[in-house]
Amino acid sequence: MAVVLVGLLGIGVGVFLSSRHGSVRPVEEKKEAGAEEKGILRLSQEQKASLGLKVGPVELRVPETHLSVTGKIAANPDKTVVISPRTSGRVVKVLARLGDTLDAGTPMALLDSIEATEALAELTHCESALALARAKAEKERELYDAKLRVLGAAQRQESAAGAEKDLAAVELGRPKQEYISALARLELSRSNYERQKLLLEKKIGARKDLIEAEKAFIGARTEVDAVAEAIRISARQELLAAETALQQAQSQRDKAREKVRLLGFGRVPEEKPLKTTSAQGLEMNLAAPFRGTVIERQVTEGQFLEAGFAAFRLADLTTVWVLLDVPETDLAKLRIGQEVTIETNSDPPLRKKGRVAYIGEVVEDQSRTVKVRVELSNLERQFKPGMFVTARIHAGSGGLRVVMVPSSALFLMDGGPVVFVEEKEGFQPRFVQVGPQGGGWTTIGNGLKAGERIVQEGGFALKALILKSKLGGE
Repeated sequence: MAVVLVGLLGIGVGVFLSSRHGSVRPVEEKKEAGAEEKGILRLSQEQKASLGLKVGPVELRVPETHLSVTGKIAANPDKTVVISPRTSGRVVKVLARLGDTLDAGTPMALLDSIEATEALAELTHCESALALARAKAEKERELYDAKLRVLGAAQRQESAAGAEKDLAAVELGRPKQEYISALARLELSRSNYERQKLLLEKKIGARKDLIEAEKAFIGARTEVDAVAEAIRISARQELLAAETALQQAQSQRDKAREKVRLLGFGRVPEEKPLKTTSAQGLEMNLAAPFRGTVIERQVTEGQFLEAGFAAFRLADLTTVWVLLDVPETDLAKLRIGQEVTIETNSDPPLRKKGRVAYIGEVVEDQSRTVKVRVELSNLERQFKPGMFVTARIHAGSGGLRVVMVPSSALFLMDGGPVVFVEEKEGFQPRFVQVGPQGGGWTTIGNGLKAGERIVQEGGFALKALILKSKLGGE
């Protein structure tokens, strides 16, 4: 019955080919002796062309190795995060739902926290201290510039009275009095020196008196310079102290602002940092740290949360991991970068190619397998964490070269695999022993030799003609 069915199939295909390619029949020529008995089918060149036959030599190739394993889809842990509050509080409102895709910084929930009040009070105090320190530093900077400017003008005065007039508007305190006094002594010593020099020129005074007057004059001038320098140093120190206090106040304010931000208030504006939601507490955001999808939610409105509670789990699912279980006996065939074809168990199955990104270092005790990781692009979100998959790892080629033919050249006839060999008389079906397949090629154990020419494409039409010819012969 099987033979009859195959024959009928051959007749149907023959009719189809006849209607498509015209009447394609074996050449009605005188055959060589024994050709019919060998089952050889003779075709003209026109018939070969109309059937679309492609003939090529049998090759020696190194067979490719494939590993078939199972695994599971998992979210990329490098892009998965647990969202937790940094301080205890009560949930005021839940804004994120399971499956929502959120941008970075999007609020997921609002919390009312009494503990955050202390952080706000500290920030308010630091803001006030900073404002005072800034005002004082600005005033000291103005005074410093004014002191140096007026002190320079006073130094150019020849009399203590003139210097006192120039320094009248400057707040120097005791240093100003010391400077005026030193300037007055300088003025007196200068007059005495000039008088002693005039007396000596008139031969009235003594040289000894002139020398003493000159020494007193030089000492008074040095004293004036020293007092002026002391005033400048004092003004610089006061300015430096004010600027140091400003920097410290700035640092304390920044520290307080950062503490408030880390508690979950987000980036605090410069003007009015925060707003309270009630008389007791402050509204804090649980915000998404990056763009991702909510894959877990453990909070409801009104729930009280402790610091560190796993409120949400957020994952970037644009890439996923495929964790494969590879037997330890196949580890030698694995390499980083090998191509892997992933197929899901869904109907219809999803298929996608990836590459081996990581080979585990530990063999699991129970299963005696090693975890192998493949990273897949998942922009369309077709691959869901938790899916079971099968994987075909392209382990490359290795070993000796063997006889191989394209898998498309093999056909089933009379219960066995055959290929159509090109002989001098025509085409002859020959039974072969097949081996492993991979990459579109099949290993041939027996029945063919390298270099023999076989039909690589179009063999289906050739098979139909041979079956039709056999039925006609019967």
